[in-house]
Amino acid sequence: RHSSASSLHTSRTSITSTHRDAPAPEDEVSAEWNWRATDLLETVPGRTPMNVLIGLLNALHVRSIDTTSSGTDRPRFSSLDDIALTRFVELYTRHRLTARSASLIPHMVSMLKEYNNNAQQHKFMLPFLLRMFTELCERVSSQTLDPLQQVYSHELCTAYARMVDNCILIAGRSFDQTTWLRRSEAPGVRAIGLPGEHTLTEDDIIEHILTYIGGAVIPQFPQLVPDYERQVSIAMNLMHYAVVPAFKSHMTGGYSGPAQALTSRSQHFAQILRCLNALSQQPSLMKVWKREVWEFFCDQKFFPTSPDHVTMSPALAPHWRHLIRTLLVSEKERFAEVLAKVATSGPALFANREHEAQMRAISLRRLSFIVWAGAVNQYLASLPQIQEKLVDILKNTPHPSVQIEVLLCLRVLLCRVSNHHMSNFWPMLLTELMRLFHQQLNRDGREEPEQANLFLAACKFLDLLFILGTDDFLVHQWIFITDTIDALHGSRSSSALLDQLSSRLLSMPRRKRDKTGLDDTYPEVLVGGSDDPTNLVYHQMSTKGVETAGALGLNDLQTLG
Repeated sequence: RHSSASSLHTSRTSITSTHRDAPAPEDEVSAEWNWRATDLLETVPGRTPMNVLIGLLNALHVRSIDTTSSGTDRPRFSSLDDIALTRFVELYTRHRLTARSASLIPHMVSMLKEYNNNAQQHKFMLPFLLRMFTELCERVSSQTLDPLQQVYSHELCTAYARMVDNCILIAGRSFDQTTWLRRSEAPGVRAIGLPGEHTLTEDDIIEHILTYIGGAVIPQFPQLVPDYERQVSIAMNLMHYAVVPAFKSHMTGGYSGPAQALTSRSQHFAQILRCLNALSQQPSLMKVWKREVWEFFCDQKFFPTSPDHVTMSPALAPHWRHLIRTLLVSEKERFAEVLAKVATSGPALFANREHEAQMRAISLRRLSFIVWAGAVNQYLASLPQIQEKLVDILKNTPHPSVQIEVLLCLRVLLCRVSNHHMSNFWPMLLTELMRLFHQQLNRDGREEPEQANLFLAACKFLDLLFILGTDDFLVHQWIFITDTIDALHGSRSSSALLDQLSSRLLSMPRRKRDKTGLDDTYPEVLVGGSDDPTNLVYHQMSTKGVETAGALGLNDLQTLG
């Protein structure tokens, strides 16, 4: 008994020193991780992994919860030591406790209840305790329990769900708002000071909680929280305290703070989306999140208007894509709502044309995103209505920002709709491209940034057509490039639009680029003279097209041979 107590005391010291260098909860254990503390525990005769685990839980209980022990019997440890032991129990359970047993349930229920009842006192430990008890619950939830153990198991699920709720309150900055985790102007608010250079800030703790809830807790809801009503309660708390406030904060306007805080906001929003994606994997919980997600998606500020916009970025687009696809599969009528908002408005005496064009452009962008998020040919039944809307916009809305979104929508359709279903679009596609290129050839003087961005959108669309190389386009590519052997000789008498544009640029004098008035929404594409880099692209298009066709033809001949 004395040997066991001495071994446990020695192991506590070793555990603390082992985790001082890597206390972060997201750090995973590598093959080289130091298990000396575990080896020391298991050298004691009769100490099985289950006995070791129960002993560690009792030690943690005495150190952080039990107030009945006298001051002489109860060693004084810092918060870091408790966190280190909690982390060690989590790792030990995951890697060493292979057998499952219901004997852990009484210990876990007692500890969870006391931690929840004294949550204010242990608020800094709750994120680490959540990880530890999640690992422990996984070891007992699949057991065949007798009636008494089933009662304990129900109490365990209730207590575990309450701890998850407490952690959600922390993530939503709603846990004891008056005294803890107050918002500060400085980005580096210290929450827990660790030895060396390690510091856990408010944002670190929140990020750890959201990462773990979205990656480990929600995906295992059926196992960890079998009660459906408690699952709904946890999901609703997550939406109320974490997701909805994050949505509202990004709807209120742009951000003008320091870059470090902007990065933190972006990371926080990414964790929110990961939690939402985890919820979307649970079909029974869809009613909890779909309304808030759809309202935010339909907000005017959803799509980026500046580099500081963090709700939609290339890194976050896959998360939104999954959410919107999941939502539209179950609520197909939403697509009709979006399509109806794309329609042009009738004449009005006091209409603000600029505002109407902006709203229509946003509606088109939303339509494009929905089509892109869906499966191939998912919206094939609505293709005639989409074509009708796009043709109507091109005829009645000459605003460049709207036409840019039309070209983007057409690019998305080419990628998400099978080629043989797009045959009715080709007259409109070719007519619009020819109009834009002729407009560029016939312009006089310096063009406006909006017109330059529109021509950039046309070039992107033409570039996609060349990449896809569909049969419907190959028979018309002569309109844009010289697809005969004449392209290799650099003929200046070509009638192809890109060749004409290149010749026009070569005949223009050099001009200094003027970046005044450009916004950050689209890159600069002002054609400035014969030295313009874009001229290299126009000049080489026909030549590269013929060379590529020749290489493909040679491969065909070799295959036939």
